[in-house]
Formats: sequence, structure tokens, C-alpha cells
Amino acid sequence: MEVTLKQAGELIEKANKIVLSSHVNPDGDNVGSTLGLYHALKGTNKDIKILLDDDLPDNLGMMEGLDLYQKPQDGEIIECDLLVILDVDVDRIGRVKDVVKAPILNLDHHISNTKVSDYCYVDAKAAATAQIVYSLIKKMNWQFNLEAATCIYTGLCSDTGFFCYSNTTPYTLKAAAELLEIGVKPDKISEVFYQRSFSSVKAAGRAIDTIELYHDGKIALMIIDKALKESADNTEGFVNFARNIRGVDVAVMIKYADDGVTRVSMRSKSVNVSEIAQSIGGGGHIRAAGATVYKNLMEAKDIVLNAIIKGMNKENA
Repeated sequence: MEVTLKQAGELIEKANKIVLSSHVNPDGDNVGSTLGLYHALKGTNKDIKILLDDDLPDNLGMMEGLDLYQKPQDGEIIECDLLVILDVDVDRIGRVKDVVKAPILNLDHHISNTKVSDYCYVDAKAAATAQIVYSLIKKMNWQFNLEAATCIYTGLCSDTGFFCYSNTTPYTLKAAAELLEIGVKPDKISEVFYQRSFSSVKAAGRAIDTIELYHDGKIALMIIDKALKESADNTEGFVNFARNIRGVDVAVMIKYADDGVTRVSMRSKSVNVSEIAQSIGGGGHIRAAGATVYKNLMEAKDIVLNAIIKGMNKENA
């Protein structure tokens, strides 16, 4: 059932025991929106737990509360008043869906969201789910503290490319300005966000060497195989090296996740990659999307390339 932002806030206010969660393969908006909401609520005497069925990336240390994250355990049952899932559709929260027994409130900005949760607030025009959390806090007159502001600002930066992508709106920048007034340190956030380990930088070089061009140079494809993945503690953002090639419209990174499982990340300058991702079982935004393909790397490569070319030809028809 679709709800208004006010109704979403009222559901949260009525709940005493809440679990927060988000999608596997977490990113800055995923974690920023989750922790931003947590910090806004932590003075309300609610019992709040954060569950995530994945490991956290190492470039989000500017946010307070990473130590609060727990992984769901097989056979565990958690009963609560409300499960709030952020920046995700219900099918991408892993074991959390099986462990937590509660109505689900879904806060998201992905245009591909299926809106099948018990309660859904989806704003595809929002630059990030962190922007939705910002609006929710304002709407409900909850208190911003520096911890919440820092997390929300990080989420905004993550999904807008530090306000460089086309999803950045005047409202996004107004929100960012207010967060800065609260005391957020943008230099500290960008420093931690972009900082990489030596092994990750070396891995980036090897990943760049795998880039190949297709479809008259309009598609750039990068491959992260098992060995390369294991040598890099963080591959977040690698796909942008391919996107930045002159003449490339769609960049795609296909990454080994497990035997017979490949993760796909797509970025574009003008093509709707959300529709392409949906055609292979994924979703996302018009300019940034992804999917999990249950094939090995080379099989997934062919599937993804064919889907991208088909999508580009459809748009140009």
C-alpha cells in the first residue's frame, strides 16, 4: 500500500520496536539513509536494531553507528512492530526478510521499485533515499543532530556523485546547505569516501586494463574476476573509470560474486539503464542501475552486452 511521507512518519512514531535494513552490496546512500534515520530517532526511547545481510564497505568511516550493524542469523526470529527498509525493494534484503516478523515500511527512490511491501513511500524524483529521510525528519519535526546530518549528507553525496550527476536538484542542494549549517564537514566526508587502500588502488589499475569497447565505442565493459575481487577491499566506483571514457554512453562493470553468480553495475550518460537492468532481473535509476545475474562471468558478459545493445537500439529507433 502506498503511503504519504506523513503517514510513513506516523507509522514510525507508533512503533516501539523497530528494525532498520537495506540492500545487500551496500553503498553510501544505503548506509547514510539508514543511519540518518537511526540517529534522528535514537532520542525517542525506541528499541531500534539495524540488520544487514552483507559486509559494509570500508569508505564510510565518517558516519557514526557502523558498529551497530548486525547480520541476520539462520534460524533466528526477531519480532518487532515495524521493519523499515531503505533504498531497496523487498527482494534485495537477503535473510532479513526471513528473520524479521513485522509489517514492512519501504522508503525508496528507485524508479524500479515494485511497491509490494505493506507500506511504501517511493519518490523516484528524489536524488537519494537520504533525501527522503531528510524530508521525513523535516515533515515530522524530528530533531536533526550532527550524527544524522553527517549520515544524510554522505548519502546525498554518494548518489549524486558529490552533486555532479543530473539527479542533483535545487532541493538537493538546499538540503545539503542546511546540513552544512548544522555542522557537517564536507572535506572530511570526501576525504574518507574517496580514500582507498594501496591494494585497492593497484586493483583499480588492473581493472582499467580489462576495459573493452563495444557498439562503436559507445559501451565500455570492465571485468572484475575472482582474483581481482579478492585483491581489492573496495571496488565501489571502479565503473566510473569506464564511464569517463570519451564517446562512451554506457559503462558496465561485471563482477564475480560467487561461483555462478555475477553482479552487474551500469552507469550511463543518456541511456535509460534502469530499463536495461530490469530486463535482466535488476533495477535502479535511469543513469545508474545494477543486477545480479546467476551465470558465470563470461556468460553474464554476453547476456549483459546483448541487453545493453538491445536497449540502446530501442531508444534510438
